[in-house]
Amino acid sequence: MASTKELTGGTGDVNPQVLNFVVTQSAADTNTTGEAPLPVPRGFSPKKGKALVLEVLRVVYEVANIVTPGGQVAISATISTTGAAVSVTDPEVFSFFDIDGLFATAVGFGYFQRRFTDTLHDGAGHGFLVATDNLFLTVSSANTSAANRVVAKVFYRFKEVSLAEYIGIVQGQQ
Repeated sequence: MASTKELTGGTGDVNPQVLNFVVTQSAADTNTTGEAPLPVPRGFSPKKGKALVLEVLRVVYEVANIVTPGGQVAISATISTTGAAVSVTDPEVFSFFDIDGLFATAVGFGYFQRRFTDTLHDGAGHGFLVATDNLFLTVSSANTSAANRVVAKVFYRFKEVSLAEYIGIVQGQQ
């Protein structure tokens, strides 16, 4: 069985922290990106030849929207290391969700609220490493006739990595 030191990258940080994101589209069905600065690790002292990065374990999304009757709607959100990435094919996107469906009600409007969880760890405590100053949440939609609001809770912890690995992460996330 792996030790706590191995699972946490040497920091001993076993308790995930939460970064909250809220993005509301600037207008109905308009791609909108919000930016969140990443926390500065206070109290950590990386060993010589090491750097601290964020290890993202999971993201929980919540979306609320009012849609027109019988409308085919699509809503998606992405979290990336650079701004305005809207597709899962964008290399800087590391978390995403999509809703695509047909909604109708007898009174003319449908309301739905959905939660989605994107698990980014491997089940053994190893998550997605981020070495940028900010994260970006982009909300996209089609045919909703509303300015959609997405809340994302990013569960993370700090991890020590070698300087060579840190440089590789930074280069890959620009």
